[in-house]
Amino acid sequence: MESSLGEQLARLLGGSVVLPGDGYEVDGLTPQAVVRPVDRLQLAEILKWASSEGVALLPRGGGTRTGLGNVPRKADVVLDMGAFNRVLDYQPADMTATVEAGMTLASLQEHLASGGEFVPFEAAQANRSTVGGILSVGAGGPLSYAYGLPREWLIGIGVMSTQGVSTKAGGKVVKNVTGYDLNKLYTGSLGTLGVIVEASFKLLPNNPHSGMLLASFPTLAASISAGRKLLHSPAAPMGCHSVTSGVSRRLQDSVQAASQDLGLSEEDTALTFAFYSGRAQATRRRMEEAAALLLAEGANVVQRIDDPASNGMLRWLTDAPAEINPNSVLVIKVSVQSKSSARTSAECGEILVSGEKPEQMADPGFGSIRLLWPSSTEGAAEVELSILDAVQQTRQIASRYSGSAVVERCPLSVKRQIDVWGDAPDSLAVMRSIKDRFDPNGILNPGRFLGGI
Repeated sequence: MESSLGEQLARLLGGSVVLPGDGYEVDGLTPQAVVRPVDRLQLAEILKWASSEGVALLPRGGGTRTGLGNVPRKADVVLDMGAFNRVLDYQPADMTATVEAGMTLASLQEHLASGGEFVPFEAAQANRSTVGGILSVGAGGPLSYAYGLPREWLIGIGVMSTQGVSTKAGGKVVKNVTGYDLNKLYTGSLGTLGVIVEASFKLLPNNPHSGMLLASFPTLAASISAGRKLLHSPAAPMGCHSVTSGVSRRLQDSVQAASQDLGLSEEDTALTFAFYSGRAQATRRRMEEAAALLLAEGANVVQRIDDPASNGMLRWLTDAPAEINPNSVLVIKVSVQSKSSARTSAECGEILVSGEKPEQMADPGFGSIRLLWPSSTEGAAEVELSILDAVQQTRQIASRYSGSAVVERCPLSVKRQIDVWGDAPDSLAVMRSIKDRFDPNGILNPGRFLGGI
């Protein structure tokens, strides 16, 4: 009788690194085993074995974004990278650091803080989100307007191929321009081209002072319009966000700094968040100018929040999508040019799922809008049809503004009928060729990426 994959892995590596698959489900699929290699030799053995046996591997960091992507064709073994969690090199004077991919963002920032520095990107649930996972997803956070995406700070990467061969791209110094930029190829590829083992980043010094403004507006449209005007003013913040009343009421319930009268009991009330950092005197002056501008643009009230409460608010806004998602039947992230964000938000805000409009979290500077429709009590068939219609409408609107719409959460029955990434681009054939070159046996996250790659 043929042995299970878990038994085969135990013979290959020893039983201590093989775990049961319970609790590691992906889109309703339970892996036969979970393997947690402790070094690169074990990782290479796993990859070579999986490639030769045609075993599907699902690389995993902290498990915070396991629902992202299409339903995998197979989910044989989850590859848990949690043991790769060391700082390999940190040069405060050079403002660079190299870390293993399984290190959490919170642990990395804590380590860098000892040298007065930080890596300028964000992720929800930073105490669980790993460096490798963040790079694989390639998404930014609330300060993307100022910092861009994680790939902007990546200067070197170490990857293990499906043949168990270690490769590196870039380096450990900032001025590194030799060769092809494979850093950006791996970033955002959802672990379909290789397993990220380590990464090198350029860093920034910690800001001496931070603060934020919290303003309420009668409508989301007014909030977005004021935010765009603020972003193009001399008092521009590091990031500016607008959220609808349903999101803002969660803030009122959970953050003491928002307990003053912001008019959140009104159904259409929206909040604007504007984050600042820098030298104390300059930051305070810019915040004063920004507050005056927001009031002139129709804000009901503006609150100023300083350290450390402002950092807590930034963390809340970063984590909010992950906290709201479980109570949402459909979540779509729309990305358009920033100049089109207000119109896109207004049109998408009228799309109904089971009679309900979406809550919204908009970044008018970066041009991203997250739409979150609440769970419904209607029958499954009716909800499914409503969701499919909402997805189609949202994508039509995004396309009209030359943007995209990615479904981040939906019922599994709906997910099986769509490509969550949207319509296949003209470059899909090139992408398939790259996938075939890097993963010829198709064992890494099969089917989860765009076009079923």
